[in-house]
Amino acid sequence: MFLECGFHGTSIEEVVRRVGGSKASLYSYFGSKEGLFTDIIVAQCDEFLKNLGIPDEADEDIEQTLLQISRRFLRVFLEPERRELFRIIVAEASRFPAFAKRFYENGPMRARRLLGHYLQRQHEAGRIVCPDPEFAASMLIEMVKATPHHRTLLGLPAYHEGYDSDSHITGAVRLFLHGVMPAAPARKPAKTGSSR
Repeated sequence: MFLECGFHGTSIEEVVRRVGGSKASLYSYFGSKEGLFTDIIVAQCDEFLKNLGIPDEADEDIEQTLLQISRRFLRVFLEPERRELFRIIVAEASRFPAFAKRFYENGPMRARRLLGHYLQRQHEAGRIVCPDPEFAASMLIEMVKATPHHRTLLGLPAYHEGYDSDSHITGAVRLFLHGVMPAAPARKPAKTGSSR
């Protein structure tokens, strides 16, 4: 109903009519329409994060692992239903800051922490240099998500011309892992002996 009618257009009476029960029962479980919507969002976040499959420990092929996580992340994040729920959250955030805060804490913040934990393990294993893993996790998530998410919110195709999901994700992960700075040139060995 929230997807069909928006937050304001959804009435508790119609929810009860569709699912059965009573208004009293609904209010006893959720407290309000805001509470109902908030619990829906938290449940969606739980499902989303469970499906990402972020490892708890370091593995040997960090690039392949990040590619797999990124593919799962973007595939689910761009689903039309999730996109529409995101629109509702943004539209109502100023009026209902409590559910915006719960969305952020249960969605973006938890994703950053889970991915940050994985990056920290890779840092400890010596495979990457990542002294601030949660910041790094945020940067990777935004590199993967920002462009296709913004474009689809505006009704545009998810990717720029010449790109698709695979090329976008591969480019983002490789840029994240390798950066844009050239490798430091090898130092020339110091000359020994007299030059005279």
